[in-house]
Amino acid sequence: MTPPERPVSKICRQRGFSLLELILVLAIAGLLAAVVIPSLPGALESARLKGTAGEVRAVFTLARTLAVSESRSRTVIFDFARGEYGFDAEERKWIMPEGIRLAAVRLGDADKENGVVRVRFYPDGSADETEVALSSSGGGRIRVSVDPLTGIVREGT
Repeated sequence: MTPPERPVSKICRQRGFSLLELILVLAIAGLLAAVVIPSLPGALESARLKGTAGEVRAVFTLARTLAVSESRSRTVIFDFARGEYGFDAEERKWIMPEGIRLAAVRLGDADKENGVVRVRFYPDGSADETEVALSSSGGGRIRVSVDPLTGIVREGT
């Protein structure tokens, strides 16, 4: 004798998420977004400021390298009015990104906050003692400095 067969349920259990689980996940995602999104503009501005400082450092380093390799002085120009910088007598210029500006350029013992400033790099690897201060609209500030004896460029706060 065989055991009686069990009736097969016509309603199959479906797999998926319940409405309560979906609402809970959306609530957690909303809380995370509320915490993270307000900090994004400051992080983007900080990244723009650091990126611009890196570009200024790269231009200084290139000027030093060209001065030594070509055995002639090279000059980097900063124009406060236009918010740009680049090599003297060359068409290529770099423009400060939105929200970033040249705060000051210290050349030797003199601080400059307007006009055009020229920083010279010499064939022996030395340079004018220089410190460029960049600032952001959010109050961030970073400096790029050139050692006068070695022409080595450093950036930092």
